[in-house]
Amino acid sequence: MENITETGTRIRRAAENGGDAGRDEWHRLVADVEDLVKKVANVDDEEIARIRSKVEATLARARSSTGAGVAAVREHAVEASEATDAYVRE
Repeated sequence: MENITETGTRIRRAAENGGDAGRDEWHRLVADVEDLVKKVANVDDEEIARIRSKVEATLARARSSTGAGVAAVREHAVEASEATDAYVRE
């Protein structure tokens, strides 16, 4: 069984890495949506064009807000991990 210091180190490293599995899933989702948008790009339908435009705008906003959110969560997780580590060492 790992001790508190080892657990803190493991948690801090995970926070610094930012959750690779979630990031990979996000990238797959974005790629799938982009692929779908490309496939309907040549469809001559006003409704499809309107929806495609809306999806593209939403995807751009999601990318922007997700990047900022991930950075903030990562920063707070690292700070909390470092504070916990310092407390345990004291």
